[in-house]
Amino acid sequence: MKFYLSLSLIFWGIAISSAQAFPSFSYEENKGIYGDDNRRLISDLNPEQESIQITQSRSVLIQIPKWRVTSEDTDNISIQTKSLESGMNFCSDEKFSEMPLVGSCTAFLVGPDLLLTAGHCIKDKYECQKNYWALDYNDSLGFMGTDGVVTIKKENLITCAQLVSQSENIKLDYALIKINRKLSERAPLSIRRIGKIDDADSLEVIGHPMGLPKIFTNEAIIRNNSLTYTFVTNADTFSGNSGSPVINSKTHLVEGILIRGDQDFSMDIDLSCNRSYHCFGNECRGETVQRTTVLPLKLIPKI
Repeated sequence: MKFYLSLSLIFWGIAISSAQAFPSFSYEENKGIYGDDNRRLISDLNPEQESIQITQSRSVLIQIPKWRVTSEDTDNISIQTKSLESGMNFCSDEKFSEMPLVGSCTAFLVGPDLLLTAGHCIKDKYECQKNYWALDYNDSLGFMGTDGVVTIKKENLITCAQLVSQSENIKLDYALIKINRKLSERAPLSIRRIGKIDDADSLEVIGHPMGLPKIFTNEAIIRNNSLTYTFVTNADTFSGNSGSPVINSKTHLVEGILIRGDQDFSMDIDLSCNRSYHCFGNECRGETVQRTTVLPLKLIPKI
């Protein structure tokens, strides 16, 4: 499933070269729904029971290619975009169908000024300079108005200062980015540095599937824990979740980086619109996660 084809070409039917084009994703990073759909907006989390998850979500960012910015002023950038329904022809009764799509990948803080993401999201130092990383792009930010514009404050934007380390091959798919300022008010996520997750442990993922506002999914299980560099889970994730932290529900340690998975969506023939692709039992190949223990840990501070 390594096609590297722009979704805008598929769902709009034409090539669009302006900044209003739909975000492109690699089909290497396709994901889907396994069993029940466990995706929730951050605002739907219970502050009393899920306070740790809410806090961790503040350290997760969305990648916004600079070419997508259609206008800006001293304080804000604006992005002309579409919703999941209008931009990707999702059925109107699908989850999050009315929400706007603005980004390409996900990243998370592993130091006050260090981001970790998937290597196929940032391929080299030149591409690193061509993206914003936005804080707090969640449903509390507000959604696009009738003109289809999403506005983000510049104080919530981070840029690349240096691509510290990057790899994209069959064993390693990660990028470590030094950002332009320290985010001392947000706690970096702690990563597993030795050993490996127990087969019976449950997993959570925080990220920006398909460039949507920040979404949390949980109750994922391990499907294959025997691989050296990766493991396989059944988390409900999609394109755009690449780079998301995959978190142990019990220890709250980041076990890995989401890097690729299975089919995202399928056509509802009767309604001629797309639906999230569902897998049941052991159907589908699962979602592949890059283990943190095989990353260059000397470059990542201990938290």
